[in-house]
Amino acid sequence: MGIGKNGYYTLKDIKKYHCKWNIIIGERAPGKSFAVKEDGLTLAYETGKPVFGYIRRNLTEIETAADITAYFEERGINLIEKVTHGEYTFIDYYRKYMWFARYNDDGKIERGSKCGEAFALRTAKNIKSTGHPYLRRFIFEEFITDGEYLDNEPDKLQQLISTLVRNDEDVEIYLVGNTINRVCPYIHQWGLCNILKQQPGTIDQYEQVQEDGSIIKIAVEYSPPSPFAPKNLFFGSVAKSIKGGGWQTGVHPQLPEPRENYERLYCLTWITNNDFIFNISLLAHKKEGYTIVYIYPCKHIKQRVLTQRFNTDFMWSTTLDRTNPAEVCIHNLMFDNKYCFRDNLTGEDFKNSLKNEKSPF
Repeated sequence: MGIGKNGYYTLKDIKKYHCKWNIIIGERAPGKSFAVKEDGLTLAYETGKPVFGYIRRNLTEIETAADITAYFEERGINLIEKVTHGEYTFIDYYRKYMWFARYNDDGKIERGSKCGEAFALRTAKNIKSTGHPYLRRFIFEEFITDGEYLDNEPDKLQQLISTLVRNDEDVEIYLVGNTINRVCPYIHQWGLCNILKQQPGTIDQYEQVQEDGSIIKIAVEYSPPSPFAPKNLFFGSVAKSIKGGGWQTGVHPQLPEPRENYERLYCLTWITNNDFIFNISLLAHKKEGYTIVYIYPCKHIKQRVLTQRFNTDFMWSTTLDRTNPAEVCIHNLMFDNKYCFRDNLTGEDFKNSLKNEKSPF
């Protein structure tokens, strides 16, 4: 599923679900973005209309014509020549539109029809609701990031689409991302509960029931690895994501000795904005006496909870209690980098969670 006869990703399977919203994740190599670009540009060429909407998170990614042109350049194949049957050779960005283009014999740019527009989610509030009557295919590139997300980003994306689309006939939106960070607001806010457990080569469908009883369907495809992806080039923590599509994890500190060699002095729970839940334990070595903070996934929420969520329980707060000696000790140890994790995946999720919300520690 997901890989065509040529060994690269194809949209044919996810299109069978007929969803307006489509999410495609997986390793870097198999051609997820290529397939979506080919689909949108083919429709633009066949209709002669600017139907393709290219969305990035930051304006710096689409700031110049060179940025736009480079995005549509592919190694080993000219996507624009393929889509236009050799009539055009590249995408030019001119007067806020993307155009099919080629160079004439004098080396000057000749433009054909408009094929689409480019938008930055960070500056979406500046986009006017008029002047986009043809947009029908959208790609939000690199929707999963190992950097920072925008505040309320999933809502901002929907608001942008609502600005650009006036009727939803034949509209398809594709969110494309690599499996580099499990901490992602789209997973939490859109209720994509199985995505962290989903296996490569599968498609899950989710339903969002609206107040009027209508249903919005979201298809999520975990693309299988391509047989042509380089297998003997990458190593270390990133290799799993590049070569097999697994979630990328770094190397994070773990307990120096077995857990039974430590006594637990205190424990609390941190509930993140993206529904990751960690227990934070203050441990003391039974023989040597040193203290360390040990972080592991939570199965049972403790009485003491750190979270940004509203709760009337006085044991729930947004930050550590500076009048509590144990919590002061946790703060000092974490400040001095004396904390460790049950495993690398826990460490990756914990540190990525800290990137995207105010630290309670």
